[in-house]
Amino acid sequence: MKTSVELDKGGIIDKIEARTSRVQYLLDAKVLADSNYFCPQDTSALIDSSINANTLGQGFLEWNTPYARAQYYELPNKSTDKNPNARSKWFEAAKAEHKDDWLRMANAEYHK
Repeated sequence: MKTSVELDKGGIIDKIEARTSRVQYLLDAKVLADSNYFCPQDTSALIDSSINANTLGQGFLEWNTPYARAQYYELPNKSTDKNPNARSKWFEAAKAEHKDDWLRMANAEYHK
């Protein structure tokens, strides 16, 4: 008896890329939402900039205002009048709280 197996490499690669793309989009959205939970908010421009400046699914997030860097790194005292969770390094705060959730969500979505 002779057996032959054909492997559809192109199909496998397409499936992997489609899953990876979907998971990256969902992960970006979740990381952005969780990070903005800790983002300082005065006029909402900083949070709005993160929504407008990013293309979800690229694996890169940016808060794009002239003062975003100073708010993130240099100005330790944040007003909590409009966002009681506001703090410096808001992505780091979100990662510390949600990293395991992000990993679980990404793995679960990839294996659907």
